[in-house]
Amino acid sequence: MHVFWCSTFLLPAEIIKDFERTLRRFLWGGNGSSHKRSLVKWPKICLPRLEGVLGIISLKSWNQALLLKQIWNLLNDHSLWVQWCKLNLIRKHSFWSLPSAHPWSWAWRKILLFRNNALTYLVYVCGKGDKFSLWYDPWFRGSSIYVVYGHRVIYDSGLAYSTLVQAVIKNEQWNWPTTSPELIDIQSRVQGIPSTSSPDCIFWETAGHQFSTKKAWESIRDSSPTVGWAKLVWHQACIAKHAFYL
Repeated sequence: MHVFWCSTFLLPAEIIKDFERTLRRFLWGGNGSSHKRSLVKWPKICLPRLEGVLGIISLKSWNQALLLKQIWNLLNDHSLWVQWCKLNLIRKHSFWSLPSAHPWSWAWRKILLFRNNALTYLVYVCGKGDKFSLWYDPWFRGSSIYVVYGHRVIYDSGLAYSTLVQAVIKNEQWNWPTTSPELIDIQSRVQGIPSTSSPDCIFWETAGHQFSTKKAWESIRDSSPTVGWAKLVWHQACIAKHAFYL
């Protein structure tokens, strides 16, 4: 159940706080209504066992990791849910250009508000330009042409808002219009971005790496150095209750 809710929308901070308060009470008092004092701060409790703690997953980081998965699926997947979102929500726009202030459903608006977080980890590798939006997808050195140059450059180019990157590639060479100083600057700056006959691809953190929920969680969670004794306590045959007291 918690996976469903964490995947559906960004949980309110108060919900996470109440949920983790119940977990703390159970951990230190044996039931969810105990008021015993916590011996270790909750963020530290949520560090992995290899880092010397209990490995209880923080609900906040888990929620964010699953939302990143939803965004990844929207950009890469062809599931029924993704097709529905593209048909009814994204339509002819780019996912990155949708206004978050629009009267969307609460869940969809939270996904849109989380886009900047996702952008930190996504790597757009342009190939033949048949999938990426020329103006709105972040293929241009980690950002989009629209974010860097604004609306005017679209008008000056004479190209449509829905144009794909392939419109400015000719024989695997960049071929931008040169009708404004900004467009000339773009033509110069894209020379370091290779265009090939390969398909456009999106990767996670590093070119060639695919997304996984575990990778996303590892990217956003708090971390600490590993400890040498962790496997002596948390080995395969350990009894968790005994290991906890150790």
